[in-house]
Amino acid sequence: MGDTTAAAATRPRTDVFDVLIRPRRSLVRSTALSIVFSAVPLAVALLWVSFPFRLWALVAAVVLALAVVVGIAFVRLGTAYIGIDSRGVVIHGVVTTNQRVPRERVHHLVLATTFGHSADRTTRELVAFDADGAHLFRMRADVWGDAGIDRVAEALGVQVTEEPRPIAWRVFAKRYPTSRAWYEYTSAFLVVGSVAVLVVVGLLAVETAGLAGS
Repeated sequence: MGDTTAAAATRPRTDVFDVLIRPRRSLVRSTALSIVFSAVPLAVALLWVSFPFRLWALVAAVVLALAVVVGIAFVRLGTAYIGIDSRGVVIHGVVTTNQRVPRERVHHLVLATTFGHSADRTTRELVAFDADGAHLFRMRADVWGDAGIDRVAEALGVQVTEEPRPIAWRVFAKRYPTSRAWYEYTSAFLVVGSVAVLVVVGLLAVETAGLAGS
């Protein structure tokens, strides 16, 4: 997504860019509520049940590491934006790197509606390419909203190709393979799954050792 890393920034003033898009407010709100009402009680429960088995130190370390990851993600969500001015497009994503794309590089856009396992749950996507067909950046309506996608397409004023009907996400990924984010590759799922398995196995091993020694 782009070639040049943009400087880190907090919330920019609205007069810095001609067009400024932020993540949907409902997404930020639902994320905060999920942390407060789901993640926090779960962390407390894990610590509580770990005390009898003398696992509290290990569980606390795991909970702290997860809390740091969740905190970073929430801060990124709160400071994320897409800004467009006469020079280019600045993307401060949530789970992707910050980028600046020169405006003259944006040659054409692709608009598509994709769905995953269920065709009833669709989301719009915008993908930008340069004149050689190289991928520049991508927007999803579940993060930036349908209105945000429309504003970016209108502001850039380049050729727009729109898929005539909803397509499966796998078809979309095969048609535009370079538009995949790092977390959408199979290798990313394998790494996350392997870490989760190692954590569970470690907890079970420590618990078994603790019961055997008691």
